[in-house]
Amino acid sequence: MPAITPWQGERPQFALTDHGRSADCARQRLCSVCGTRMPRGTVWRVVGATEAGAIADARAAGRPYRNLAPTTEGPGHRACMLYASMVCPYLARPGGRRGTDAEHPDALTAHVVRGAARGVLGAVVGFAEYEFAVTADRTLFRFLDVVEFLPHENADTHLAALRAELGDRR
Repeated sequence: MPAITPWQGERPQFALTDHGRSADCARQRLCSVCGTRMPRGTVWRVVGATEAGAIADARAAGRPYRNLAPTTEGPGHRACMLYASMVCPYLARPGGRRGTDAEHPDALTAHVVRGAARGVLGAVVGFAEYEFAVTADRTLFRFLDVVEFLPHENADTHLAALRAELGDRR
């Protein structure tokens, strides 16, 4: 279960983000999936169709990419993000749909509505670094310098990369 997932009693509230946990992960450089420390250097995140398309277009044109609009999605280890891309119903497949609306919809999260589809393209992306800001009600991230771009229509295509990352050579 993601380290940033809030709990209600003894039940995890998947698809929601615990602000305090997310802030702790950002400040202490902890993976947003497993909650353990990430070494300095490359961090990864999973992106949906719009951002994956923008990254693909920038790379094809030989331009750098930087997400100028902040996101509430924090970074993680490569293996954790490969895994997340495969097990999250929304991230894994083009027809995957969001199960909940954004907690506090605004200009940043207006697109996060129940039933919204991921879109054709998704990707696991490695970035050289990230920066963050902790506000009163959320943690915002921006990511710098794409160093790895692993696009997918169906995230099952990442299984071999995940196995290699974990040392399983089956």
